[in-house]
Formats: sequence, structure tokens, C-alpha cells
Amino acid sequence: MSTPGKATSRRLPSGRHGLSREDVASSQRERIFLALFDAVAEKGYPSTTIGDVVERAEISRRTFYEHFASKEECFLTAFDDAVAVVSARMIDVLDAVPKDDWRERIRQSWGVFLQDLAGNPSAARALYIETFSAGPSLIERTTTINAGFAEMFRRLHRRARRQDPAIRDVPPAVFDLYIGGTAERIRDCLHAKGARALPELEDLFVDTVLILFEKS
Repeated sequence: MSTPGKATSRRLPSGRHGLSREDVASSQRERIFLALFDAVAEKGYPSTTIGDVVERAEISRRTFYEHFASKEECFLTAFDDAVAVVSARMIDVLDAVPKDDWRERIRQSWGVFLQDLAGNPSAARALYIETFSAGPSLIERTTTINAGFAEMFRRLHRRARRQDPAIRDVPPAVFDLYIGGTAERIRDCLHAKGARALPELEDLFVDTVLILFEKS
């Protein structure tokens, strides 16, 4: 997820700036994503218009439609971009953690994820709350992402059991249930305390999943 802030903070200077067409397009898309998340977090997805986005991003409607055919396509792309960025950060952090140190890999994964959400309040609210009012495509995308996170923990569990066969075996669906529960706690925290408090959930999330790694 991009650094939070006003979309206008990344506006390109007027006149000749020496940037390639690809650089300009990338900057425009990032500003559009920031503007969309800010507008959706403030107004809700159904009430957010393309006009809201272009005004906050300080671009023209023509520029918006050069990138996206609709608000829904823009939100889907912004969703995928946010997930890709935080996933890349998690991979970078986990590269330094031994693969057989599954306890530390669990803690580091949640630490990076929750810190990233905390640093991007508008995106956190848009992605965890407003997706439910954004239509079936966004709901399906959320389900797919959650399934991916559940599979990540299943792989860690399999690796841990190969390392120590005494670790209890659990049904694969338990990890889907676990990820669904963490998502609900994240939404509850966003409603009750705001995004800045999300890192407080790290110990709860880690301690809960470690129960599934106990020895039988």
C-alpha cells in the first residue's frame, strides 16, 4: 500500500519534467489509488463518484478513463496493488528468517501486515470495510486473498510438522476459519479504535495461531 497522505502530494510539476510516459502514468495511477481510498474511507464506496476521485487526485476525467473504465475497475486494481505491495514487504522481511523458524515467520508476517495497515488508514478502511458494499467482484477478490493467507499458514504448519511430527494435525479448513476471525478483529478495531491501533492485535493473532502448532 502506498504511503498515506493527500493525493496532491504526489502531483507532478507542471511543464517539462523529464519523466518518461511510463513514469507519468505510474504517478497518475498512484495518485488515483490514494484519492480513491481517501474518498471511499470518508464517503463510503457507494457514495464515492469518479468526480470525487479526479478532484482529489487533481487530474482530468479524461486521464482517469485513460487508466480505468469504471470506478469498480479502479477499486479492483487498487485492491490488487495494495495486496501486492504488502506481500512484497512480507517476502522481503521473511527472506531474513530461517524457513524452519516458523514461530518467528508467523510473528514477522503479522507484524509487517498490521504495521502496513496502520500506516495506511484510508486504505485499511476501504479494503476491510467498504469492500462489502462494493459489489460481488470485490467480495470475491477479498475471499480469494483470504484463502491465500490461509494457505500460507497451512504451509507453515506442514513445515512445522515435518520438523516436529509431535505437533498436532488439524483440518485444513481451520486456517480459513482463523483468517476469517482475524479479518473480523481487524474490522472491529477499525470501527472502535482506528487503524493506528491495529498493531495491538499482533500478540493476539500470533498467540491464537500458535495454539494450532502445539504438540498433541
